[in-house]
Amino acid sequence: MSDYYTLITALPWLPDLDQCKQLPLSRIALEQRLTMLSEQDRQQLLRVESLYHPSDPALKELTDRALVSAWQAQLELVQSQPLRECVLYQMELRTLLAALRSRSSGLENPMHFFGLGRWLPRIRKHWFEPAFGLEDVYPPVKELQRLLSKDNPMLVERYLSQLLWRDLSHTEHEHHFTFETLACFVLRWGIAEQYIQHDGVLALERFNHSVAALLASTDLELQLAQGVR
Repeated sequence: MSDYYTLITALPWLPDLDQCKQLPLSRIALEQRLTMLSEQDRQQLLRVESLYHPSDPALKELTDRALVSAWQAQLELVQSQPLRECVLYQMELRTLLAALRSRSSGLENPMHFFGLGRWLPRIRKHWFEPAFGLEDVYPPVKELQRLLSKDNPMLVERYLSQLLWRDLSHTEHEHHFTFETLACFVLRWGIAEQYIQHDGVLALERFNHSVAALLASTDLELQLAQGVR
């Protein structure tokens, strides 16, 4: 894999995730910069992105076991060890979250649960323990459990995004002007895009709630329904 001094110095700064209100460049502009990649690195980046930010509708047709097998096969094709570790870290977090949700939904046989990463055997072995016995070994699982109890998916996604952002930033800072640097930036760009979109959805929900409350409190809703101007 190549070094990319010119490309990386041309990338804008991404602020901390909680300060990121607008992306510093569009996906089109990012793609234009990525044309400087070698074909091999381009294919590797596409593979890493598809694993980190899966969006293929066909994946929804797969069983959990088949999906995990497909991801595992693709993960083994990622040539960069640091990037493979980043993808695996993301999958481990998603596995923990999926396990908590599956158990909460009533799954009683842990052998019917499938995931990836180092925690899977322990999850299955300690299925009926509150945090799968991981609270002292891996603190994020306890926080995930706490946030899930609030029945607010947005809080869970925000927490996951912060964890993933920090992990990618750490890897990015360990590499200078390399493919890994670039790939981590692109992955963080994807997290920021989702984070901003979630902010927009939340803002719209709050706006709609405020309007509904205003209409209800002033009887405007009834008047509008009757066509009164």
